[in-house]
Amino acid sequence: MKNGILLVLIGIFIIPSGIVGQGYYNQENFGNRSILLSGNVTGSVDDLGLTYYNPARIALIKDPVFTINAKAYQVNSLKLSNVFGRDGKLSDSRFEGVPSLIAGTFNIEKWENHHFAYSFLSKQRSRLNFNVTRELDLTEFKEEFDDLDRLIGNFELDNKETDEWFGVTWGTKLKDNFSIGISTFVSIYNYSGTYDLRFASSNTTFGVDVFNNEIKFGQSSYGVFWKLGLAWQLDKFDFGLNVDFPFVEVYGDGKFQYQRFLSGDIAKEEDFQFYDFKSLETSRKEPLGISIGVGWPFGKNKLHFKADWHAGISEYSRLVIPPIDDDGVGFEFQESLRSVINFGLGGEFYLNETINLYGSFSTDFSPVESSANIFDLIGNEDRDANFDADYLHFGFGLDIKMKKLKLVLGTTYSTASGDFSDPIDFPFDDVDLPVNSDPSRITINRWRFIVGLEIPIFGYDVEFK
Repeated sequence: MKNGILLVLIGIFIIPSGIVGQGYYNQENFGNRSILLSGNVTGSVDDLGLTYYNPARIALIKDPVFTINAKAYQVNSLKLSNVFGRDGKLSDSRFEGVPSLIAGTFNIEKWENHHFAYSFLSKQRSRLNFNVTRELDLTEFKEEFDDLDRLIGNFELDNKETDEWFGVTWGTKLKDNFSIGISTFVSIYNYSGTYDLRFASSNTTFGVDVFNNEIKFGQSSYGVFWKLGLAWQLDKFDFGLNVDFPFVEVYGDGKFQYQRFLSGDIAKEEDFQFYDFKSLETSRKEPLGISIGVGWPFGKNKLHFKADWHAGISEYSRLVIPPIDDDGVGFEFQESLRSVINFGLGGEFYLNETINLYGSFSTDFSPVESSANIFDLIGNEDRDANFDADYLHFGFGLDIKMKKLKLVLGTTYSTASGDFSDPIDFPFDDVDLPVNSDPSRITINRWRFIVGLEIPIFGYDVEFK
């Protein structure tokens, strides 16, 4: 059975959906102002986003407020041009929630010079669930498939990744204008995926043929992130340094299931394969990162600058999958990252006693050399299906002061584009398909909308977003 033709059909959908957002360092920001400033606050963060950006700032800020970042929402738009024929185009848009932060401060009696905070970060919550059933129009391929009456395919892709952080932050002053701080985060990470491809064909000579190919994997990882921060308040500007230490994994577990069934008279040889592996060896690695930041006030305005560096990671196996046949052939699930440097600039500008204006941008260069995703499991070994493009992030907003509350309104915009040299993997060479050799191009746009409210409740300043 020439089952590859449906893989071509389905491949044009799974590729643009499965390659977005993996491996980047500046996709998420936390705190109302920090979001509008695109995270450029390593040296100048003034809310409890400091637990993430620079824990040393907790000793320099007077009375940081209890912070709740409730659900914010985003609109993602993806376009893929020149994908299936010269004029072939695909697009996908979705509306969804984004990660959040809850943080507060607490004191320990007799430790008056020490400052503490707790925080809960939804560092990552992403899910792609795609299901399609389609009948392929065979009229263009009649010479090659003149014995087929109908070809119907069902495809499902379910990819879910979550990373929840629970942290405690400590900070103290070493001098009146110099402080040190440490944040310790426990990370609960889960990554799972399902690829399910099924199709049936009706043949004038041989009747009905059926194909089923399903791959499932899961990775769980528990461990610790540490952040070390230093902060200075100088005469003309604030300066900060933050070190993100490599992830320390305490526990990891993986599973993998593979099944492939092929039956029907047209099949030269029927196929029946089923493998179910549990308690597999896994590994999760996050590199060393260092960021520096400056906050420079001029008049009633302030500029925020940040630069950060993240080290590379040599290729390693996220999931060690045993061979599935006697020849040692199996699946590889590997990842490697290059080192990158990012930078950004943000500004808050005084308009009047009531309104401040925010604007910012930051870079988010791709570190991906090879990424462990579903394509590692379903693609050919010599095919690189990663989207290696660089993001730019922009933030805009207003800070509106009223008598008994403060309102923060804003939006962020992220964009990336790049060529995708081989988005469709044609599994056979003896069929003349209507495609061209020009590279496909991917364009990704993301809008996020933020509404923040600060009001005094029971003697505390509570921030809702």
